[in-house]
Amino acid sequence: MMRYQHQGEAFMHPVKGLLLALATLMLTACSLPSPEGALNEAAKQLQGNLENKQAGAVVKQLHDDFMAQQYYNKQAIHQQMLGLFLRYKNVNIIVLNRQCQLDAGFNYRGQCTAQVAVTGAQGLIPERLDYYQVRSEWELGGNEWLLISLDWQ
Repeated sequence: MMRYQHQGEAFMHPVKGLLLALATLMLTACSLPSPEGALNEAAKQLQGNLENKQAGAVVKQLHDDFMAQQYYNKQAIHQQMLGLFLRYKNVNIIVLNRQCQLDAGFNYRGQCTAQVAVTGAQGLIPERLDYYQVRSEWELGGNEWLLISLDWQ
């Protein structure tokens, strides 16, 4: 056991330890994304999975009760994705003005809106370009945001 010769040093050692622990706790808390930040990251991850033609990863981001355009369920969207990925070698998604926010009063639900351009190509030059106004609804399932609803115009 260490003994300090100065009484002032014995007092400072626990205070330094406490300050170090508080600083570490604050840095850890600051590094955790906010719920809105995590929702935005989930939307970016969905975009990346679609661009990389990772249909299985996209499906994992879908809620069990997922519906698109009030018609397509999880299985139907999976089939649509596979058809699109077979048809086009390259799929690019350009997202403009994405805005994600939590529902007022329900921090486990949120929405994202964006303007989205989708291109499909067999080579370098896009063969198809579609432009949409997209609205998505998300629900927090455990530690992950899951897409529960998707509508576009």
